[in-house]
Amino acid sequence: MAHASKHSLVDTLMQVADDLDGRGLVHRTVEDDALEDNRITIDGRAMVNFGSCSYLALERHPRLVAGSASALRRFGTQFSSSRAFLGLRMYEDLEAALERIFERPVVAAATTTLGHLAAMPVLVHDDDAVILDLQVHSSVQMAAQLLKARGVPLHIIRHNDMAQLERKVALLQGQHRRVWYMADGIYSMFGDFAPLPELVALLDRYKGLHLYIDDAHGMGWTGDRGCGYVRSQIPHHPKMVLAISLNKSFASAGGALVFPDREAADEVKSCGGTMIFSGPIQPPMLGAALASTELHLSGEITALQEELAGLIRHTNARIRELQLPQYCEAESPLFFIPLGLPRLVAKLANRVQRDGFYVNVATFPATPMRQGGLRFMINRALTREDIDRMLASVAWHYPRVLAEEGLTIADVARAFRLPSLPVPPLDTASTEGASTRGLSVERARTIAALDPALWDGLFSGAGNHTHAGLRLLEGVFADGAEPENRWDFHYRVVRDDAGRVVAATWYTVSLFKDDMLAPAAVSRRVERMREADPGFLVSRTVMLGSPISKGRLLHLDRSHPAWRQAVALLLSELQATQEAAGARQVMVRDFAYGDDPELRQLMLDLGYAEQRLPDVCLVEDLDWPDHDAWLERLGQKYRYNVRREILPFVDTFDLVTTSPESDAEIDACYALYCQVHARSYEMNVHRLPRAYFAALCRHSDYEVLRLYLRDDPRGADRQPVAVMFSFVEGGAYSALIVGLDDATLRTHNTYKQILYRTVHRARDLGCERLDLAYTAVLEKKKVGARPHPVAAYVQAQDHYNHAVLEAMGQQA
Repeated sequence: MAHASKHSLVDTLMQVADDLDGRGLVHRTVEDDALEDNRITIDGRAMVNFGSCSYLALERHPRLVAGSASALRRFGTQFSSSRAFLGLRMYEDLEAALERIFERPVVAAATTTLGHLAAMPVLVHDDDAVILDLQVHSSVQMAAQLLKARGVPLHIIRHNDMAQLERKVALLQGQHRRVWYMADGIYSMFGDFAPLPELVALLDRYKGLHLYIDDAHGMGWTGDRGCGYVRSQIPHHPKMVLAISLNKSFASAGGALVFPDREAADEVKSCGGTMIFSGPIQPPMLGAALASTELHLSGEITALQEELAGLIRHTNARIRELQLPQYCEAESPLFFIPLGLPRLVAKLANRVQRDGFYVNVATFPATPMRQGGLRFMINRALTREDIDRMLASVAWHYPRVLAEEGLTIADVARAFRLPSLPVPPLDTASTEGASTRGLSVERARTIAALDPALWDGLFSGAGNHTHAGLRLLEGVFADGAEPENRWDFHYRVVRDDAGRVVAATWYTVSLFKDDMLAPAAVSRRVERMREADPGFLVSRTVMLGSPISKGRLLHLDRSHPAWRQAVALLLSELQATQEAAGARQVMVRDFAYGDDPELRQLMLDLGYAEQRLPDVCLVEDLDWPDHDAWLERLGQKYRYNVRREILPFVDTFDLVTTSPESDAEIDACYALYCQVHARSYEMNVHRLPRAYFAALCRHSDYEVLRLYLRDDPRGADRQPVAVMFSFVEGGAYSALIVGLDDATLRTHNTYKQILYRTVHRARDLGCERLDLAYTAVLEKKKVGARPHPVAAYVQAQDHYNHAVLEAMGQQA
């Protein structure tokens, strides 16, 4: 998807959070006055808790309870001082005990997240570079933002892609003193592991490569003395820093950092921001942490680990017996059952919870939109009977949820890019798939296959996609010379069984610059990288309309009782095209932003998040009687701007409204467009071919306004200094593309002048509405336009490209 603003991202997160909250899956409250085991009560319903990360179930262990109570009695509820000034001796005792587990220097932190925030800015120097795994924990990504703000280059690699990592390291090692790779030992959503042997091989092969790895989910339940997953698989490499959690399996509070040498540990302890300016682990939990460490150093921990390992083996065996799918089978207490869209995952989780089992949902944005699933954890306090009953519930509901949605396990496998998956048998024929009965889809690959009267009846006045307008686009782009100007055209019309059109649209498959809406500085940097790699951050995209279309691209009869099913049917067509074309994302545009909560919820249910696009600038009152009346409508501020910046230059230009005819005239207009395109990084798109502009000049529905300087010394050979290409049809005047001469842009305010002329030309032609498109909102407001928020509904296969752009943001 296009790079979005922070505000837009928050809006998207709120959409998903509100939806899950409304479905009763987040922000829940345990109502019990006391907890004795894994039984909890939510909304009056007793449940077995499969959402706990306390893998060894030590929170009620007598040693930990006694340690916490003793510290509480001796030191009270808190010791309120930064460790930089004063700390309890228990802190030193805890670090010393942890060093016995890891046999390396250890610094404790109030939380693992605060540990990251302390360590990473100290360890990573300004002449270093950082590579993040795409799925590394959010707390690591958050700390990495501090590095980005300092100008440290951040790079992203696809999840666990060691070949891409090696290429990045080889590229960066000559430019930076050190290259840090940051990853998780066990990833918290899918439960898969980091490829540790391969990482060790890379550490040995590349002198400048260092590893910062978060093993929060691996600590305690595995490894000698509970040293965790990472240290159970590899020794502590001299270029590795390990972050762990004292929560989760360790059942206390806080985190810790394990260093390869004392010098690094002392630097972080003395200079880490949160080591100085944040509070400590408080005495009761410090006592519990020390007691847990002593337990892990005793022989007792091995038996507890073996108990959990037996439950994990039992869970994996039972999953296989029930033919439930797993993203990956591993000897880990964190399990993930793949399913798909958030709505499907919510449906399955709700039903499993109604059966008495609390499970988590793992969905967008923590996972890609179509890669959500059921997430549950196994802990030592669960019984085999608990596990069997929960898995039986999942196995009963899973195939029914798929069937109700008209999906198969093959659809799930495709979404997760897995070769195949098992599925529990569905022993009833009564479950019906998602209903689109009574609706049919007419498909076409060229507009010539559709009736012009029908199409124009649906889309007249909606933009430059009338039947004739689409013939023009196909003539230029269906077989374009360059890959970026070669589009696949698709047309869909959905009818009911009486032949009534319920929905219709057209869409293209094309190459799309992912930085189209990124800050201009980011796009400039991306374009420099494209000089060596033209395909960098360029995605094949399925898009309603085309890269050069705007306006209403979807006809939807909301009065029809089956309009929602028609939308679902169209989106399934888009998805099928996406899979066939190998496209990375689907973009359904353009809609009024925030104006249609009913459609927004439907699109979210179908896996499409609303993303805000740049505002479109419209002039919707073109009925002023004379120029003075137009000025009066502008308001005092903009009247002043017009009188100062536009009107003094009116007599310096000649306006030509006839379309260019000769090749020389078309070349001159195209050259002006190319000058604008070369510096238009605020909306970074592929350059359009000359053939497109030649076609516009020959088409009766397009108007080409040109401005010439009256005192141009070239006389009859003068060239235009501004051009506006517009589509005029159905009472609407749509300004599409502008071209400007850089030499006169500021001396004669040519951009403001062409906007002014376009407004008055639309009024002179009797149009009811003028669309001045996107960007340059302030300049367009000066001539009477008003910004209107616009949105698209987007579904991407993954968020890799977006993450790369985010990482590049500050560096640009």
